Amino acid sequence: MVIDFHEKIDGFRGNLANGAVYLLEPEVVQWVAQRSKVTDFSSQVIPQFVGRIATWENKGIHRDIGTLSSLLAAQADPYPEPCWPQDDAWMLLYARHPVHKALANGTVTPQ
Repeated sequence: MVIDFHEKIDGFRGNLANGAVYLLEPEVVQWVAQRSKVTDFSSQVIPQFVGRIATWENKGIHRDIGTLSSLLAAQADPYPEPCWPQDDAWMLLYARHPVHKALANGTVTPQ
């Protein structure tokens, strides 16, 4: 659970970094939608939800997969130990996503 958060300040008080991968509940999306002046997720949104943000410490690879070429490159990364059960409902849904089949049979190509 996140109990404190700060964004790029001098004299920081911790030794962990935010990897900027978020799974948002509808409540967060609605909160942002109701505030047209919100422009920065880290400094304006996260502080509003401290104490209600679940997190885990990743001691393995953390890679930006924002492009198809970086997603394809990530497929060659060593497979990490799972951080939640493989039979978790979300994991099963994720594993059935069509992008995995497309990547495996080569129908997705880098842009």
